[in-house]
Amino acid sequence: MLLNVTRHPYSFRGDSTSYDAGPEGSEETWHEDLLNYVGGDPKDRDRIEEAMRALGRRAGIELDYGVRTNWQPIDSQRLMLWARRFGKAEPYMSSIARRHFEERQSASHGATLLAAAAEAGLDVEAARIFLEGDELREEVWKSYGDTIQTKGIHSIPFFVFNSPLTSGGPFRNGTGKPVIVKGSADELHFVEVFEQLLRNVEHEGAL
Repeated sequence: MLLNVTRHPYSFRGDSTSYDAGPEGSEETWHEDLLNYVGGDPKDRDRIEEAMRALGRRAGIELDYGVRTNWQPIDSQRLMLWARRFGKAEPYMSSIARRHFEERQSASHGATLLAAAAEAGLDVEAARIFLEGDELREEVWKSYGDTIQTKGIHSIPFFVFNSPLTSGGPFRNGTGKPVIVKGSADELHFVEVFEQLLRNVEHEGAL
């Protein structure tokens, strides 16, 4: 079974232009910003952080909350869409995720983006030139607004699984009902999803 992955830029801040993380390097850390997210209660913030740490450790990931964070990482997601043209979106995102969440290299900083592009096998000079322009900026902003206001997605991760039998869900206009997984899930849950999709396809082919 082949898996075709399409990512859609998302921000908890949506397409609001009132949010400003500040100049590169001056952003609040993830630890500091989570305090605003939970309404200013440090105990709630610490509890949520520890819960996420525990989930990360189960997957071999040690989360670092000291990373500088921008909740509208436009350039990072522009480069993701650009990398898709070369079939490199997933290697790029894997590198960005590791650097941002584990190595305190902010996904909003230019040096991090270019390092991730290099690791993914992209042309770094071409990536630099791309980032200096505005290409795909409007597409990212539109996705920020559409995912929340049009598609009603208010939390991530949000997974939509279609098979050759379906082409539905919030990101497609086809027929059939996809399998949707809201929030984090363990690997066994995703294995069950894939196996069910495969059984459905095999059953359809046997008819």
